[in-house]
Amino acid sequence: MDSCPCGSGLTLDACCAPVIAGTTPAPTAEALMRSRYTAYGQGNIDYLMATLATDSRADFDPIEAKGVAAESVWTGLEIRAVSAGGEGDDEGTVEYVARLKYKGRARMHHERATFRREDGQWRCTGGEVNPKGPPRRVVSVGRNEPCPCGSGKKYKKCCGA
Repeated sequence: MDSCPCGSGLTLDACCAPVIAGTTPAPTAEALMRSRYTAYGQGNIDYLMATLATDSRADFDPIEAKGVAAESVWTGLEIRAVSAGGEGDDEGTVEYVARLKYKGRARMHHERATFRREDGQWRCTGGEVNPKGPPRRVVSVGRNEPCPCGSGKKYKKCCGA
């Protein structure tokens, strides 16, 4: 009983194998993402093509994907964030990091992938590689302003000392 390469903690037969085989549809966008990762590891390019949204297939190069899959050893999948994409949703987003060794060198693929339902099935519509979060806003506190810690003292006599 091999564990599933997607890192779910389930066996391959209880996780991605039925989805890839087409016997069980992916119930969520995350489940489809996990099955696509597993399919890459298996070199199942037909599944990768079939799980793309219709309007995204023109951008997919199966020859390149087959080459990458053949020269890679997939070492782990980390799901960082999931937005919508549940059983009752029609769209969703999954941010993930796929770790692999490509031509013997450790690599990392970070993406925020988007998904939508087509004919009741989850499909990958694309994604943003190396997504950035919203910019952090840094507020400058003047020496004589009240300290932001809430002590009631001036900043220079409190945290700014």
